[in-house]
Amino acid sequence: MPSPFANRLRDLVDSFAVPGLIRYVALLNALVFVLHLIAPGYISLLELDPSLVLKGQVWRLLTWIFIPETLSPFWIIFAVLFLFYLGDGLESSMGPARLTLFYFSGILLCTATSFVVGWTQASWISLAHANTFLNLTLLLAYATIYPEFKVLVFFVLPIRIVWLALFSAVLMIFSAIGQPLVVAATLGVAFLNYFLFFGKALRQMLPVSTVLSHADGSLLEVLQKHPPHESNPTFHRCHTCGRTEVSEPLLEFRVSANGEEYCSDHLPR
Repeated sequence: MPSPFANRLRDLVDSFAVPGLIRYVALLNALVFVLHLIAPGYISLLELDPSLVLKGQVWRLLTWIFIPETLSPFWIIFAVLFLFYLGDGLESSMGPARLTLFYFSGILLCTATSFVVGWTQASWISLAHANTFLNLTLLLAYATIYPEFKVLVFFVLPIRIVWLALFSAVLMIFSAIGQPLVVAATLGVAFLNYFLFFGKALRQMLPVSTVLSHADGSLLEVLQKHPPHESNPTFHRCHTCGRTEVSEPLLEFRVSANGEEYCSDHLPR
C-alpha cells in the first residue's frame, strides 16, 4: 500500500498536470514560425540567453521551448504535426501528470545547465535551439513505449520508430562535437532526464536485460518467464498473460510507463 507521503506527492503532481501539454507546445511552435515570417528577427527575443535573463528578460526562461526546430515553410507543417502526434501518444500511455513532470523536468535541467555551464570568460552563451534536445527526448520516449510503430521516411520508406530515434540521437551527439561545452552538457542532461523516467522501460527492451537483471542467481525466475521449451527466441512477452510474438505472431506489444511490457489486450489504460 502506498505511503501517505507517496499519496501526497502523487496528488501534488496531479495538481500540476497540463492535459494536452505537447499540443500547446506544437501550436505555439507554429505561431512562432508565423511571427518569424512577419518579423524575421523575432526569434532572437525568445532564445535562452542567461545574460539577458539576469537583465530582466525573464520570459526567456520558458519561451525558448516554443522556437520551432525548422524554419522551412515546407517542413514546419510536418514538424508540428509530428510533435502533436508524439504528445498524444505519450499522454495516452503516461497520463497528463507524468508527461507534464517529464517535460518540465527536462526544461528545468536544460535551463539550469545553460546557467551553470554556459558561462565563458566574458558572458553566457545563448542557446538558440535547446528545444531540439527536449523534442529528441519526446521521440526517444515514444520509441520506448511504442517500439514497433513505423513511420514513413520521406513519405516512402517505412522504418520502425525505434531506429529513427536511435539515428536522431546519434546524429545529435555528433552535431554537438566541436560546439561549446554548454551544448554537449545540455544534450547530456536531456538524455539524463529521459533515462530517469524511462531507464527501466529501456532495459526491458534489451534482449539480455532479463538475464542480466537476475545475475544474482535467481535463475528459476528467469526460466519461469522464459521457458526453455520455446524453440524460437522471443523479444516480446506480455507481463500479464505471458504470450509472445512467437506464440501470437499477429499480437502487438507495448512497453507501458511502469516499465513492463504488455500485449495489446492487457495494456494498462
